[in-house]
Amino acid sequence: MSGDVSASGDRSVAAGGYIGWVHTGDRVTALPPEALGPVVCPPGLVNVPRRAAHFVGRGEEGALLDEEPETVVISGLGGVGKSSLAARWALRQAMHRNPVWWITAESRADVDAGLAGLAAAMQPALIDVLPQEALRERALQWLAAHDGWLLVLDNVTDPADVEHLLARTGRGRVVVTSRTTDAWYGIGRVLALPVLPAAEAVELFTRVANHAGPRDTTGVERLCETLGQLPLAVEIAAAYCGRTATPPLDYLAELGRSRGPGNAEEAVARTLRVTFNRLAATVPYASGLLRMLGWFAPDRIPAMLLPPFPGTREALGELAAHSMITLHEDGSVSVHRLVQAIARRPAPGDVPGQPGLIERMRSLAETALAHAASLDSEEPAHREVWRALLPHLEAHLRHTDPAGDGEALLWVLADAGAYLSLNGLYEEAAEAYERSLAGCERLYGPDYLPLLGLRGALAENLASAGRADEAIEAAAATVRGMTEALGADDPNTLLARSCLATAHAKAGLTHRATVLQESVLGDMVRVLGPKDRRTLETYAELAGIYQAANRTLEALTLNTYAAAEMSLLIGEDDPDTLRIRINQVGLHVGVGAIDQARAGYTELLSVCSRVLGEDHPYTVHVREALDAQGPGDPLGAKNERTVEWWVHGGKPAQGPE
Repeated sequence: MSGDVSASGDRSVAAGGYIGWVHTGDRVTALPPEALGPVVCPPGLVNVPRRAAHFVGRGEEGALLDEEPETVVISGLGGVGKSSLAARWALRQAMHRNPVWWITAESRADVDAGLAGLAAAMQPALIDVLPQEALRERALQWLAAHDGWLLVLDNVTDPADVEHLLARTGRGRVVVTSRTTDAWYGIGRVLALPVLPAAEAVELFTRVANHAGPRDTTGVERLCETLGQLPLAVEIAAAYCGRTATPPLDYLAELGRSRGPGNAEEAVARTLRVTFNRLAATVPYASGLLRMLGWFAPDRIPAMLLPPFPGTREALGELAAHSMITLHEDGSVSVHRLVQAIARRPAPGDVPGQPGLIERMRSLAETALAHAASLDSEEPAHREVWRALLPHLEAHLRHTDPAGDGEALLWVLADAGAYLSLNGLYEEAAEAYERSLAGCERLYGPDYLPLLGLRGALAENLASAGRADEAIEAAAATVRGMTEALGADDPNTLLARSCLATAHAKAGLTHRATVLQESVLGDMVRVLGPKDRRTLETYAELAGIYQAANRTLEALTLNTYAAAEMSLLIGEDDPDTLRIRINQVGLHVGVGAIDQARAGYTELLSVCSRVLGEDHPYTVHVREALDAQGPGDPLGAKNERTVEWWVHGGKPAQGPE
């Protein structure tokens, strides 16, 4: 590196001239040309959910949003129409702002994911190349350097979750919606959104009720007053009256038999109970389905999470007709957060301490998550479905007590940890593995052998997250437990020791990792033999540690042996063999064997495309290794790298067979 370029600080990167790859010690990523140039936002980039087909009033609030140049926080009760106002106003801005981007912002993780989604929408070629944290940073840098854009941060629960974004993005417009009315001093102007005035509440009811034809609206003023003029409650009641031709006075009488406190949430709860009671006779499945949907995120619940029962579509149609859900063209479903909160309440007839309807629907939601995750075949961490699934899994975890996690959910959590780890979200991955482990130990006991894989994956992610001491302790505890339970020479104990070596390697302690892995390899050769699959994989893992320690020739020797023997043992097209073969070609680059590396990558691209498919990470990696070079450029000049698949193939450590 040139003498006038330097970097300081943990995992800093120094750049001098052209850079086609960056290695910070955690992962190595080959970047396509799109990642090396400036971000260009395509015209007409709009991401705003469909809201409130029947929208009335809010003229003054809309004018304030038009005139206010700084951040505006729309605050108010749940169900008062904050998101509907923001969505309606944002869509009008799309004529002269770009991008117009909506982010569900209930947590810091939601905000980061939304920013990453914006970067990916600007440059789709980077979706499967950069981890989420890098995509988020690209979005923040673009927003800081440009004006004329609009972000909507919906349902912020803690201002601290968006302060980092607001501090860096002062050139565009930001609108926040939140139930929190205080703690915004110095952040933005608060627009307190009240319930509708009486006349506008009546107008909303009349529009919705008469949507399918004229209806008797006698007594509508009294009904709206009873509902507190809360838009969500008014719309649900009006949809029911319009759907069933029920006069407002009859609906009011039904509400009188469903008494409760007069707060806003109870107004919605009472309207839902009336609708549920009436639907029970004709579409009994509707109530349970809505209660199940309450355990997911509110926006765009994908069709793969819906029960595959004959009555599902009919029930969804009835719920949509009664304004309790929104159906989208792609088959997904959205539910208002307040409706979800009420749907998660104990149902009438549920006995405290005994499984009732709510518990059954929570369990059904877990089953749906498990079924959707299983659609990803044997490698769920690598599949597209997780992009849609993860927000709903995270919402489910927020709404549930870990002590109640069922068996199906626990293994979904393990798969989620693999996906998060693959995307560089090591802290989040560690949290998923920790909750999965805690539940598995509760159900199966701490000595359940398949938990070895989870513990190894947890240790690796703790190390990658910079929590080296915790990672090493977690791996060491596993070794101690396995040694005590199974003996020092048991294959499972040997695998646990390999995980401990991996934890040291991830922590950057390459010398200690080398000593540990060499010892493990020696014992595996003695106990299992030199050509056992587990022994051969340990050879490859030790090669990775040698490479990290700049012992490239030794790494190449070990990896070449492992690749040849794995090919004979399980076939050269097996994914685990392919991983080792890919690493071997990377090592050829490292020792300057460029022509051999080029030929190896060309052959592997054909094999990976045929065996794994064009979009598999291994295929993508090999293709990038060839495409990253310019015309006439030696392979090593722009693509001198190996991938972090040395340890367990880029996926969680496999448990005992």
